[in-house]
Amino acid sequence: MENILFFFAGFPVYSYGFMLGLGLVLGTYLAQREAKRRGIGSDFIFQFIVKTALVFIVVGRIGFVFSVHGWRMLLYPWVLFSGCHLDETRGLMGMSIYLLYFLVRHVENPAAFLDVLAAPVALMQSLAYLGSSVLGRETNVAWGIDLGEFSLHPLPLYSAFAFYVLYTILWRTRRSLRYDGQLFLGYLTLSAAIRRFLMSFEEVLGESANPWLYTFAAVVFGLAWLYVYLRSPFPDTRQRRYASDWQSWLIYLASLLFVGLIMTKFFYWRFS
Repeated sequence: MENILFFFAGFPVYSYGFMLGLGLVLGTYLAQREAKRRGIGSDFIFQFIVKTALVFIVVGRIGFVFSVHGWRMLLYPWVLFSGCHLDETRGLMGMSIYLLYFLVRHVENPAAFLDVLAAPVALMQSLAYLGSSVLGRETNVAWGIDLGEFSLHPLPLYSAFAFYVLYTILWRTRRSLRYDGQLFLGYLTLSAAIRRFLMSFEEVLGESANPWLYTFAAVVFGLAWLYVYLRSPFPDTRQRRYASDWQSWLIYLASLLFVGLIMTKFFYWRFS
């Protein structure tokens, strides 16, 4: 099921599409800001994000239409423009291939480039999940989504908050890195751990990914992160009192609580 947030010029605006678009706008702004700080160039990162988004949409749309019509879509290609549904898996595959091509062809320091993208991508995922309507497995918890005869885990809310926490961790540590690629490896480690955790609340339909694959990925990426971290020198900002500034940590935790409450209010309002 898909929620309609509001109508614009007589057309329905769905929650997932709206939140995905909002995440893309905010993520692009943050990526441009960080790219400018690290000397990569805000225009360079903006062009990359726009092209990557187009690849995702085009490949995802073609993948969805092909899954419905097969090779017959070549006989009437106008069906590509008769809807807006996307095959997210194929879209992500196309986007990943384009990312590898872009890194090899146009980026001088791929590790630093991926660091710039890590936190914004986590924020995009958080907002996209918040707009999702794919609920979890059946449950008896008080905060489940009541669908009449049964209740389901609010999986999008769990996912949205988990990836928002990941975003804040990456964003807070971006100025005290020991090596290029530290944020990206951290993102791979924690996102794999999050996906493993969320699988406990997903509804199993047919074949699902082996949960140990996420555990294995989290361990491998985590060990790689730790190995390079221990072998890298301290940055010039090591004198900053990030860990000992208790006031900063209180503000951070309070902000997480505040955002979590807003996410919860918005999510349950969608299903009210």
